[in-house]
Amino acid sequence: WINGRKRFQGGLRADIPVVEQDGVRLKFNPFAKISREQIEAIYSNAKLPPHPLTAKGFLSVGCMPCTSRTSAGEDARAGRWRGTAKTECGIHTTKTS
Repeated sequence: WINGRKRFQGGLRADIPVVEQDGVRLKFNPFAKISREQIEAIYSNAKLPPHPLTAKGFLSVGCMPCTSRTSAGEDARAGRWRGTAKTECGIHTTKTS
């Protein structure tokens, strides 16, 4: 399983390894050690456009039920699972057997 979690996103992601064993699943986090600035440089160098929802205030995009707009000055992930204690989608927290 390959995903895009990054340590700079903080919270439960602050110490994620590049490779992790999760039950029967092996997870690869190739961007774990990359900085926000490095991500921005990759996008710029490749001339990739930002996600279209970014301009609408969605700085961290996930599934519809867990994603809301962020306000000026909020952390990018403040719009995820707003109003709950939850910080991660179940695909990242459910252990496989």
